[in-house]
Amino acid sequence: MATAFVFAGGGSLGAIQVGALRELVRAGERPDFVVGASVGALNACFFASRPDCEGVEALEEIWRDLKRNDIFPLTWRSAIGWFRGAGSLFESTALRDLIERHLPVRNLEDAAVPVHVVATNLSGATVCLSRGPAVDAVLASAAIPIAFPSVRIGADHLMDGAIAGNTPILTAAELGATRIIVLQTGYACSIDGPPNGAVARGMHALTLLIANQMERDLKLIGGKVDVHVAPHLCPLDVSPFNFDQSAALIERASVQTRAWLDAGGLAQATSPAELEHDHAAMMMGPPAAGGYDVVSYFADGGTPMVGSPEFTGAYDGMMYFFANCDNRDAFVADPARYAPQYGGRCAYAMARGSDVKGDPHVYHIDGGRLFFNLDPHIHAQWERDLANHIRRADARWFAKQDA
Repeated sequence: MATAFVFAGGGSLGAIQVGALRELVRAGERPDFVVGASVGALNACFFASRPDCEGVEALEEIWRDLKRNDIFPLTWRSAIGWFRGAGSLFESTALRDLIERHLPVRNLEDAAVPVHVVATNLSGATVCLSRGPAVDAVLASAAIPIAFPSVRIGADHLMDGAIAGNTPILTAAELGATRIIVLQTGYACSIDGPPNGAVARGMHALTLLIANQMERDLKLIGGKVDVHVAPHLCPLDVSPFNFDQSAALIERASVQTRAWLDAGGLAQATSPAELEHDHAAMMMGPPAAGGYDVVSYFADGGTPMVGSPEFTGAYDGMMYFFANCDNRDAFVADPARYAPQYGGRCAYAMARGSDVKGDPHVYHIDGGRLFFNLDPHIHAQWERDLANHIRRADARWFAKQDA
């Protein structure tokens, strides 16, 4: 089995990949090769050169120190050139300097793990770079149209790999991967309005294109390759042109990826439906049941499992997380069967006329219904007169709903 890490594009949101990468490496994942496009090409090349925890830490430091002007220095010279008909808004000198300063290898083939960089030629065809100067390859793959000039490599004038017809996922499959782990960047799903400036708006549109391409790719690959997509961040209000939030993005992605791994994110392939982003549902607030998978309470053994934001279902104004797609699908088919009674409130308190949040660790199933209580002492009180307590709690809950 050949495992590939795929690094998608996404501007400043490439910091999200670093947080995900941290947890994958800690979990012992080591790819047979990596594929990257756009900003993902930079992350892919750096990681391929230093594919260990120390290398990821070094990549984190680069991102934490990164500023917009390190990549997009709008100078009087570039502004005048733009008005005089120059082919791009920014010169690529600063980006080239950044890549040269930090990339540990001179040529792609020198990396410890084979690395492949996806770029696009002027006809829109995909060009996969696997040998030759690493700086030129990354610079070409990150050459966002209008923002940066194209890069000539051989007979081709190359630009951003994120707009290639053959995306990094499909490229990885063609290169022989039978298992693909995608480190996505996602997109700013909760911004209040259009980003300021033409480049920022263009980059936001590019992240939307990448997200749509990813869903398409999973449909094209079908069951031929196991594809596992690390979770996106939601809500996310950071523009891909904003480099001030890298540290926060790294930490958020690290926490979310760890939860995804703990919930068995690598145990089964990601389906296209799981990439559908229902931001409105994700904005309902903290996950119900403390983030625990309520379907898991009903399984043999009844051991509650922590859910993942990768598998979600909404019911009665609350968002539930699930450990896997099977549990999510079971819940969506019959949410009333699995949702905790009284909206997850303490059952004994409800029977006594109070409204107190229940603890998902202190639970009881009776008659196929899941009840939470506040603590073990309260739970013992609940069980002393179970039938009457359920009757009173039901009556008070229904009255509360009708009020």
